[in-house]
Amino acid sequence: MSSDFSSRSKVVRRWLAPCVTALLVLLAGCEDREDRSAPLPRATANDAVEASADRRAPVAVLDSARSLLQARQPAAAERILTTALLQRPDDAELINLLGAALVERSRFAEAEARFREASELDSALADPRARLGWLLYERQGKAAEAKQLLEQALAIDPDHEKARYTLGLVHQREGALDSAALVFARLLERIPSAEAHRQLGLVYLQQGDLEQATKALREAERWWPYDHQVLVGLGQALARQGKVDSARGLLARAEKLRQEEEELRPLRAAAARYPNQPQPHFNLGVAYFRMGRVRLARREYRRAAEVDPAYGLAYQGLGALALAAGDLDRAEALFRAAVARDSTLVTAHSNLGMIYHGTGRLAAAVERFEAATRHAPEEARLWANAARAYLEQGQVELARRAALRALAGDPSLHGAREGLGDVYLLEGELEQALEHWRRVAEATGGDSGLAAKIERALEASR
Repeated sequence: MSSDFSSRSKVVRRWLAPCVTALLVLLAGCEDREDRSAPLPRATANDAVEASADRRAPVAVLDSARSLLQARQPAAAERILTTALLQRPDDAELINLLGAALVERSRFAEAEARFREASELDSALADPRARLGWLLYERQGKAAEAKQLLEQALAIDPDHEKARYTLGLVHQREGALDSAALVFARLLERIPSAEAHRQLGLVYLQQGDLEQATKALREAERWWPYDHQVLVGLGQALARQGKVDSARGLLARAEKLRQEEEELRPLRAAAARYPNQPQPHFNLGVAYFRMGRVRLARREYRRAAEVDPAYGLAYQGLGALALAAGDLDRAEALFRAAVARDSTLVTAHSNLGMIYHGTGRLAAAVERFEAATRHAPEEARLWANAARAYLEQGQVELARRAALRALAGDPSLHGAREGLGDVYLLEGELEQALEHWRRVAEATGGDSGLAAKIERALEASR
């Protein structure tokens, strides 16, 4: 990164600091507006898959069904599997996946029958036994039969993650803590995961082994820092070690994460239900960004852009991430891409204006601020930004109008009020300038730059 870019970054960050909240508000507003009208799913892809299922190879049908289940579209998965089974009624893998689709549709008795059928048809298939074991325990509490099935699945495939994890859960919930710890430890040797670390830590906590519990739960937090159950477990472990203040902090974080998960649940469901629509991915990205989950926000914005390269909001979201990271060149390119695809995107215009303003491109900044105010004339901060750019360009009357418009919308905008004072000074109206500056100084509690400005103006008038 060049020294010129570093100096530009510092200038722009100074301009952008007061605007971070406005940026997030505008993005959240986009989320609210977009979320009120959920997109309609594109049925053509699923219809085509269903119509051609009997002409495709079994592997292709299985892959399609798995993708649909992963995307939380069990009804579509059930249709293509049912169609494929008309041609291959004894295919155990098709029957097993049909059982999985039926579970997702809460048709548990039918799912159980399908898993049993698949297990009988293919004695070398671990997955239907693992799924059946989970179903029998979760829905019917049949611990003994569930453990038998899960152990059978592991005998067939020792690396079957779902079977080993579920077996550990059954042991844990049934009070066989030593067996649960052994199962989770063996799972971590084969397939490390945040969930396995978490459950092992919770088992140790139940056993009273606070040191091992803390170690395992810290590892779970390292793998996935957004699991409120991990933080609750850590808080309990620390509390029992007498570290009360640290425990309180962890439990407060856990409650915050729990609330965030409640908010995210419907957004994730929408993104899974409509994977080929950009809007749900964008909405989910906005929520992640607001919660500080930058990597996840970037993933969802990119998915929105991949699904629909003409979707301007995706580029606006990515630009906001780049801006927050201080990557100004990338942010500028992304915001320009956003307005090139959708000229009504207020946040993209405004942020481009701030970048141009901070790097001395005043004419370009004014153009962007004017575009922003045209599309959101009720947004006071946009008028305040325009006023400052007009003033630096020497367009005093336009600066006055923009500052007054900003203060009419929000009298607490100190930058707009200070700018209006600057306008009055340029017009020779010292008393009015001093009145506005002093109001800002009283509200902000001692801005040294503003105090010096007032002192210079008083000295010049003597």
